[in-house]
Amino acid sequence: MRTGRLLLDGELRPGRIELDGGRITRVEEDASLDARDLPIVAPGLIDLHVHGFGGADPYTDLAGVTRALAREGTTACLPTLFPRRSAETLGAEAEAIWSAARDLAGGARVLGLHLEGPFVSPGAVGGLPPDEIAEPSPGALAKILGPSTGGGRGVRAMTIAPELEGAPELIAELARSGVRASLGHSLATASEASRGVRSGATGATHLFNAMRPIHHREAGIAGVALIAEELAVEIIGDLVHVGPEAFQLALHARGPAGLCLISDALSGPVAGEHRFCSHGRDCFVEDGAVWFDDATAEGGRRLTGTVTGQLAAIRRLVARGVCGVADALRMASESPARALGLEAELGTLRAGARADLIVLSGDELALDEVLIAGEPA
Repeated sequence: MRTGRLLLDGELRPGRIELDGGRITRVEEDASLDARDLPIVAPGLIDLHVHGFGGADPYTDLAGVTRALAREGTTACLPTLFPRRSAETLGAEAEAIWSAARDLAGGARVLGLHLEGPFVSPGAVGGLPPDEIAEPSPGALAKILGPSTGGGRGVRAMTIAPELEGAPELIAELARSGVRASLGHSLATASEASRGVRSGATGATHLFNAMRPIHHREAGIAGVALIAEELAVEIIGDLVHVGPEAFQLALHARGPAGLCLISDALSGPVAGEHRFCSHGRDCFVEDGAVWFDDATAEGGRRLTGTVTGQLAAIRRLVARGVCGVADALRMASESPARALGLEAELGTLRAGARADLIVLSGDELALDEVLIAGEPA
């Protein structure tokens, strides 16, 4: 039995929670408890978009990634793969990583894989390797997903640019295959983005980044993401990728239920260092964000990800007054679980759900405990 301020129905309410057999067995509110000194008990965080963490990447050390994430309160994730022009290569990488995921224990749950491309716009490639993107093709998609579509290789989500020729048909095929199509790395107009939604897209990849910006006569893909309730919208919370005011705009438009707080983290440098190599690029860290030198980008450098985990982003959002603790926690747990159709199992404190929990204390939101299936991570 644990006592604390429980995240229930979007609010922190004093109460008790009981766990048994890896599940939550009882949740009891108790308004008589003095909430001032109680820790926060919340669902474990779920990262829909993470390329690596804690010095590890999923290609070489998936176990290291999941353990590092768990140490920072992220109890479930979608390891995210970079695009490959060769569909066979990307499919083989997905198969190898998904196979490795089945043997893991003690770290964050791997709920599937997120493929960030390869069917993205060459004009909105962002930090992705431009030589590895490809035009949409049913044949290429079949080679990526493999013979057991949507399951055999664990592909749970794919980022795709809806304006590309053939993209609406691929989005519809992804939906039929049980793969979440997420609109992103795109120069789509509002009309093209809306067509992607009608085709079956249910997500948007890192809002405002690597997409057409909002203009008052052409709202673009970002504008559609702010109004289309069908889309669960990723947003990076380091306040570098998305400034405080833009983050608040998104929050006012969609509310915490419509936004999924992601890290978009890369493996990152070893302790005490600020530079590391990621996919052949010399990257450097500044204020928790990752950059690489690029003469074609504004200022001669390009933003490509973070080393900021979800909990660190929550602390930053709260400390800067962008949102409250409860809303930040919902965006990092409840909303991603719903985006994956797992809201009855994860991202919630309700009887019967999996006992993946975090316990936080003090104004600094210190991480006191991480439980996965009721056991210390």
